[in-house]
Amino acid sequence: MTGNRSIAQTPAQAVVFLETLAGLVEKSPVAYSTDSAADLAAHIRGMAKAINTEANVNPGELTTTRQYAALEWHNEAVAVLFAAEHRPTFL
Repeated sequence: MTGNRSIAQTPAQAVVFLETLAGLVEKSPVAYSTDSAADLAAHIRGMAKAINTEANVNPGELTTTRQYAALEWHNEAVAVLFAAEHRPTFL
């Protein structure tokens, strides 16, 4: 296959991606202390806020993008949980 297969990114997608990343960092402080994870998450949220402010993202578009993102993460989590290598852990 040839050609450009990239998906155009919108400011709303960037904001939601950063918000989601901040949540993951905050909930999974494996590589950082709890305080460091919270600091990093706050920094990432600050980046999301700056993008939102600079781009003047439509609140309705942002809400819809957040809803789709939540659905995507939910679907991915379910797929991982029911993958063959995870099934023995449910017994």
